[in-house]
Amino acid sequence: MNSEGKSLADAVLQNGNLFLALVLTVIVMQMVNRIKRQREEANARTNETMEHIKSLYHIVETSSQHDFMNIGQVITDYVVKLTKLDKALFWFAKKSGEPAPQSRQTGWQHEEERFLFTELEKHEHEWRLQREPVFKSLPGLGDFLLMPVRMSTRFVGMIGVKLESSEGLEGRRWYIQQLMFLSELSAIILERHELGVIENRLIITNEQNRIADEMHDSVSQSLFGIVYATHSLKQTWRKMSESELEEQIDLIHDSATKVAKELRITIYSLSSKKSGGPTWLGMVRSHLKSLSRLNDVEIELKITGDDFSLPYPYHKALFRIISEATGNAIRHGAASRVDVELSLKPKWIRLSIVDDGVGFDTDLLWTTSEDTTSGLGMKNMQYLAQSLGGDFQLSSSENAGTKILISIPVGVAELKNA
Repeated sequence: MNSEGKSLADAVLQNGNLFLALVLTVIVMQMVNRIKRQREEANARTNETMEHIKSLYHIVETSSQHDFMNIGQVITDYVVKLTKLDKALFWFAKKSGEPAPQSRQTGWQHEEERFLFTELEKHEHEWRLQREPVFKSLPGLGDFLLMPVRMSTRFVGMIGVKLESSEGLEGRRWYIQQLMFLSELSAIILERHELGVIENRLIITNEQNRIADEMHDSVSQSLFGIVYATHSLKQTWRKMSESELEEQIDLIHDSATKVAKELRITIYSLSSKKSGGPTWLGMVRSHLKSLSRLNDVEIELKITGDDFSLPYPYHKALFRIISEATGNAIRHGAASRVDVELSLKPKWIRLSIVDDGVGFDTDLLWTTSEDTTSGLGMKNMQYLAQSLGGDFQLSSSENAGTKILISIPVGVAELKNA
């Protein structure tokens, strides 16, 4: 551009097309950069959401059948993770003929919790009529975005977040999308959970009836025959010859042997351990062996005691804890060795999982962590242990590996849920 000896205005007028092209180029570049930034942010949000969904699915799969509230707490934690707000809640409505399950929250102090759920309960009739997201201002608590959770058969409750005053319209739209998604997912999760509980009860009932019928048709009838023969022998043995008495005793002996054999067959058919079928401990060993081969990691499993009389909820929770902990050690801890020790005693279960991975700062685990999936996995292990009345201890530091210790009293969960 030749602008020597000219004023700025003359230079602009003389080279107007050049300046216009420059301005348009800058505007286009800014628009492209803005679109690119928005696309990157959207991709990051989508990827983060997908990671949360995968982790949430895994955690829901691990939820104990005995701990309905575990699911509610996991969901409120995920609401905070997905929305990046400080406070979230899951308020459960009353079920017909039953007391309301205990509502759950994340972010409020313990003394605020009762006031929060009392205020929500005052609007129960209003919530039952809602089918869309609702903005609500609760006295003394602030502004909330709430979303109803509905199964196919009934109204469950409300999930929601406390809104920040600085949030704009675009942010609120994002929260609505997240709450709508989590509301539908929560309904599916809870409905599946209830159906699973009912299915397990039906399986147990059917198996009890089958065993009772089998016992009645075989063992019970044979035992009645033995009792009757013994009673008859008691009345008549004095009148019998020695050979007749011996013959009658042999007959009773043969009948008793037959009953014992039938009873043994029934017991073996019910016991996978005795019948040679897959056992729980065998499945744990197989899972860890497969994990070791696939990831080229040394996993050492030591077991003392027997799981033969251990109830199903303990089997499920322990398997999920072992799976979650070893998976975290490999995926997030980059461990080369994991030691798993399981002690099974009649009254206590003790589980130790130690790895030589990179470790992490445990102070950040329950607040904000870069590795949100790992943090939620740790919380889930804690929930599972506590749902069975157990204790969860975690110790770790950077470049020093991670150690998890779990103690669970056998029988506490059955007393709690009786």
